[in-house]
Amino acid sequence: MDTILALRAMFGTAILGAGAVGAATLLFPHGAGKYVFFGAATVDPYLRILGALWLSLGLVAGLGLLQPTEFIPVLLIQLIYKSAWLVVVAYPAIIKGHREAGLLFLSGLFTVWVAALCFVIPFADLFQ
Repeated sequence: MDTILALRAMFGTAILGAGAVGAATLLFPHGAGKYVFFGAATVDPYLRILGALWLSLGLVAGLGLLQPTEFIPVLLIQLIYKSAWLVVVAYPAIIKGHREAGLLFLSGLFTVWVAALCFVIPFADLFQ
């Protein structure tokens, strides 16, 4: 697959994923708490700031559709924060026996996303 096309696919997915989930979490936190976080989230200002962050990533990803290589840092942010969450929070919790649906779902989703980003981001070009 062409690098630009692959980057655009990732940005498009980020718009739908981060943007939609972010908007729902920010604007409809009770619904997001129930459906996105499987009822495991407490609706408070901290959940809503997460929604604002995800919404902003989704909106900026829209610019990545127009200029994919210039907006790779948006994908790098997603790669770093999702990897950090998986390594520090999710995988240790799963190893300790926590098997909540929300944790398993987000862990699986983030694992696939991180793997895809590792293949799509042109790291060699970034470090020239």
